[in-house]
Amino acid sequence: MENESSMYSKEWRDYLDLAEERPELFKASSRLQIIMDYESVQQFERNTDKKIGVVYRSAYNLLVVDLVENMKGERFAYERLIPAVKKGAIVSIPVYDDKFVLLKQYRHAMRAFQYAFPRGFGEEGLSAEENLQKEIKEETGADVKKISHVGTVIADSGIGSNEVDVFACEITEPQLKLHYEGIEEIELLTEKELVKWIAEGRITDGFTLSGYALYKSRL
Repeated sequence: MENESSMYSKEWRDYLDLAEERPELFKASSRLQIIMDYESVQQFERNTDKKIGVVYRSAYNLLVVDLVENMKGERFAYERLIPAVKKGAIVSIPVYDDKFVLLKQYRHAMRAFQYAFPRGFGEEGLSAEENLQKEIKEETGADVKKISHVGTVIADSGIGSNEVDVFACEITEPQLKLHYEGIEEIELLTEKELVKWIAEGRITDGFTLSGYALYKSRL
């Protein structure tokens, strides 16, 4: 088995390890079959000059490229972004003095600022609730007084399947930590102001919009 494994590319070895560690990501489907035969994968790579497997890894995400076959028998590469830590990612809906707390934060992917509720990747060894308290403290300088789980969201199922827990929480007075993770301002909005900002298109963050929808559905 060791000799056979040594014939595989690093991307494919990491891919097999991932399939063993997280089988739910590789469950069978007649709609879109994942091809696990290495000879087929190698042939596809030669024909297309595309890499199949775990092609990139960081402390936060894995970029996985599957070879898939649709119901017509067509095969193609399909990308997935998978969190490095399986669980614990959170979105918070912080409230202080009956006002919603939003951050004005620079987002590299957009190359622009965006208003949003605080959120964070999962961290090894931390529960979602513990991660929430950590993120609130780091990003707003506040402590969490009360937590309520309002649901989960999947931000973009076209690229990933990560379920993110959403919590409403009451916090102590926030303090601006200027430039920490690109944060430039803390905004305190009444619910009327929050709805107005959403209607005006000033809030476009998907986690914030879906989190607020979950929050309203639980009232």
